[in-house]
This record gives sequence, C-alpha cells and structure tokens, in this order.
Amino acid sequence: MLLRSMPDLSCGNAEFRRWFLSKWGKENCIVLGRSRRADFGPCTHTLSIRAAWGGAQRCLLSTRCVDVDDDSFLVLNHGRVYSTSIRAPWPVESLAICFRQGLAEQAAAAMAMPLAQALEHDDTLAGEPPEFMESLQPHDRLVSPVLRFIRAHLLLGLDDEAWYEEQLLFLLERMLAHRIRAFALADELQMLRRARSREVFRRIGVATDFLNTNYTQTLVLADVARVACLSKHHFLRLFTRLHGITPLTYLQRKRAIVALRLLQKRQMAACEVAACVGFADRGTLLRQVRRWTGLSPSQVRKPVTVR
Repeated sequence: MLLRSMPDLSCGNAEFRRWFLSKWGKENCIVLGRSRRADFGPCTHTLSIRAAWGGAQRCLLSTRCVDVDDDSFLVLNHGRVYSTSIRAPWPVESLAICFRQGLAEQAAAAMAMPLAQALEHDDTLAGEPPEFMESLQPHDRLVSPVLRFIRAHLLLGLDDEAWYEEQLLFLLERMLAHRIRAFALADELQMLRRARSREVFRRIGVATDFLNTNYTQTLVLADVARVACLSKHHFLRLFTRLHGITPLTYLQRKRAIVALRLLQKRQMAACEVAACVGFADRGTLLRQVRRWTGLSPSQVRKPVTVR
C-alpha cells in the first residue's frame, strides 16, 4: 500500500477508510505526506519506522510523547498502539513505513542463519519478532540512506510495489544490523547483568527523547533525570558515558542545529529563531551555532549540511 498524502480516515471519507482498513496490517504500508496539521490513530501498528523533514511529527505513545524531526528516525515494535500528529506553521514531510506481519521475523531468521544452512531452506523461515530500542536514533550511514532512497523514489512517482518490497527487505537488514549495534553499546555499560545494562540504556534513551522533544522548554538536570527514573548523579554519569557530552550540552547542541535549519530555510530573524528553539537571546543563539557548526553570523544564511 503506497500513499503520497496523509490518510484521511474521517467518517466523511468512508470508501477510502474501508479500503485502507482492509489492507492495514496485512500489507506493507508506505506513507509519504506533507501537512501543517494532521492526525492519525490511535491504532495498533505492525513494526514501523518513521522519519520527518521540515519540522516535527509527534508520536503519542501510551506513557510519553516523542517528536520525530530532521535529526532522527524512530522504530516502534510490532503491536505498539500509538497515534501521530503534526502541528506546524509550515508543511512537515512525514515518511512512515509499516512492515507487514512476519516480514521482520523472516529477515531476522535469515540473517541469523549461516549461509550453508540457508541453502537448505526456502522463504518460509520463521522466528521470534525482533525487539528494537524504541527511542529516537540519530540519522546514520546505515539506515538513513535507505530511508532517503525510498523517499526519493516516492517523490519521483514510482509505484512498483515489487520494487518497494525489495527495498523494505534491504531496509530491514539495515535496521537489524543497527539493532545489534545498539544492544552492543548497551552491553558496554558493564553493569552486573546484561538485562540491567539494557534497562539503563533504555532509560537513557527515553531521557534523550525527552530532550529532543522538549528542547524549546527551560530544562534542568533534575527534570531529565526524573524522566529516566535515575538520581541526578547516576544519570549525569551514564548519559555522558553514552553520548560523550553532558545532558545540557546535548540540549544546547540540539537547539543550535534546529536554529541553523530555521535560519537557512525560513525567513525568520535571529531573535525570532532564538525564541523558537529555547535560547535566551540572539547573541546566545549565534554563539551556540558557531560552537557546534563553526559558522560565523555572516555565514549562517548560506546552505550547509549539518552532520
């Protein structure tokens, strides 16, 4: 199922609603749409991955809100109930991919099987559904290029579902490889038990999502540590160990990167941008942008790629 606009499941669109629900969860679903205001759900999703450009799309989970924007992607596990919404002064482009049930299990089983053994099996491999870390992941060189490649072909108007099926299998392989790396990073925390290390990693991920979602607000260390259900001391130590910088430094970097995008893509004055992203004033904004991007005020308006 390929959609190039946000699905409208309102009662006034009954025919489309019946068609959509007849395929939802049974087929791969790829939705690419642009909107300033959109709502979807809540409903039960299969394994899904989401990305957004030009602003933020909010995912409303049972216990928290997560904003997906230009800096990250989000994977949510099979069976997760959530809704999404967009509220923005300019159009936000959203890409959502929901994998049909069983596809991820087949991909995970195939990746875990030695080639010699794979020669004895057909495409009926089965296994347990892979569990992913449900926190924002910064764009990388593994998963993100495939997302952008799929997005580019959607924008070009390609409608070949067999081609997309192939690309989704490739995307799943990249996601599973990313998952292995994420768990390996969690295990490097060297806690007493692996399960405990992964729980700490999950909590730091939830707190990092909180920073990425609420960066426009005034936050202090205690606020973020509370989200992770950790003491300030332990949270500061573990967060810095995982990210290489302190939570509030991470917050300043996030604000600076978003501010740079707004300065380059929107007709907004620096003082307006500062207010939008949570900086105290124009001077603070320019200092932080220069710190994290190396750009002087005279260079800020020139298009650059933030890595």
